[in-house]
Amino acid sequence: MADVIERLRTFTADEYHRMSDAGVFAPDERVELIRGVVREMSPKGRRHVQAVTLANSLFTPALKGFAIVQIQDPLVLRTLASEPEPDLCVLSSSNPRDAGSESIEALLVLEVADSSLRFDREDKATLYAEAGIGDYWIVNLVDDVVEVYREPLDGTYDTKLVLVSTESISPLAFPDLDILAADLIP
Repeated sequence: MADVIERLRTFTADEYHRMSDAGVFAPDERVELIRGVVREMSPKGRRHVQAVTLANSLFTPALKGFAIVQIQDPLVLRTLASEPEPDLCVLSSSNPRDAGSESIEALLVLEVADSSLRFDREDKATLYAEAGIGDYWIVNLVDDVVEVYREPLDGTYDTKLVLVSTESISPLAFPDLDILAADLIP
């Protein structure tokens, strides 16, 4: 008997949008496109919601007029057949009308991780590095630290910093903005 070869059907970003527009996904269904695969997102717990709210309350007022701060919205990485929905993304335009445009750059991507920690460290880190995103932060709720990944090269990050609550860091694009790790961890 011949072996059956199973193949995974992947989707382009345009197909993913058409599926969404056609109502393939329930209105309350949380999915994202990662390398052509429609992936169900982890449910958000109380600490996750708090961490996203903390990050939003820090970045949005500090960067008003300098950048767009996007919360849990798609980040178009069309060449990688991906549209992840990072918990927070700082975009290179200060014009809110540019949100969702492929022509603006992600200056900082931040993910809040508890049950998704492995996926955020491995799959999403590789995806963001391949996309050339120079500043990727994970608010790690498992260990109550902030992991900072920088210097993307060949699908990986050359630099990884782990910040405890008493340490601070600045986004590469905004060196005057000092963020204390404790202010991101609920």
